[in-house]
Amino acid sequence: MRTKHVAAVVAVAASVTMLLSASADAVTDRQKRDCKTDYNRYCKKYELGTEGLRACMSRSIKRVSNKCIAALVAGGDMSKAQADRVRRQKAAAKR
Repeated sequence: MRTKHVAAVVAVAASVTMLLSASADAVTDRQKRDCKTDYNRYCKKYELGTEGLRACMSRSIKRVSNKCIAALVAGGDMSKAQADRVRRQKAAAKR
């Protein structure tokens, strides 16, 4: 079971990285607003719209707020299915 969980996390992280990379410098106003706390907490050494920030947010995705995840979905940087998987994983980790 643990191997499946790790594989799922790696798959989600890779997918998020690819999606965020595809969006290049397109950071929406909603993402700036709703991800500001997560950005400052986990990735503030990276500039907005950079590959480093995308990689950092991808590495931190399990800790990122649901509000930020929703902004990433709305901005097209994450699919709803990916967001749902992350949310389920976060909920399972709390149990």
